[in-house]
Amino acid sequence: LAAIGPAAVKLFLDCLPANLPVAFVLAQHIDGSFLDTLCGVLGRDNNIDCKVGVDGSALRHGELAIAPVDYAVKFRHDGRIQSTGQAWEGPYAPSIDQVIQHVSEGFGNACGAILFSGMGNDGAIAAPLLKAYGSRIWVQESGSCGNSSMPDSVAATGCSVYCGTPEQLARELVKTIEESCLLKGRQKRDSA
Repeated sequence: LAAIGPAAVKLFLDCLPANLPVAFVLAQHIDGSFLDTLCGVLGRDNNIDCKVGVDGSALRHGELAIAPVDYAVKFRHDGRIQSTGQAWEGPYAPSIDQVIQHVSEGFGNACGAILFSGMGNDGAIAAPLLKAYGSRIWVQESGSCGNSSMPDSVAATGCSVYCGTPEQLARELVKTIEESCLLKGRQKRDSA
């Protein structure tokens, strides 16, 4: 079964448990008039609250913020979304490379990226920047993609560290977060 763009993201989100201590930002090339519909589809029958990430809104655990189409946004260290006052760079909005760059500038190594099925090479330019911050970059594996050119182009940069189906990506995220929480708990005990 090959999943494209939003369908792959929906499969991924449907596999996540409730109360996962992570917020998501989605950069999806789509007509802005369909953002609310996309939110409804992606947030249906799972544990994720989906919203359009408008200027001034905050990223919160358990939420997915879809990047707006009409203007570029940055992400402040306090989790707030901030308009840049400019359009997205490049031919498609939102620019996935620019979203990755702005997320990494806002959150450093506390963020990561997952590139799902899609056309073109969006994401490949920003992948080395994200890797330089010490963040993880994962890609959807080609066989499960409706169009694998985007995740394949990111994988070709040598920056991705995990590749899987949307379901496998969700399981790996849960495992990674659990391991991180265990490590932080041990460090806290050791320092006490």
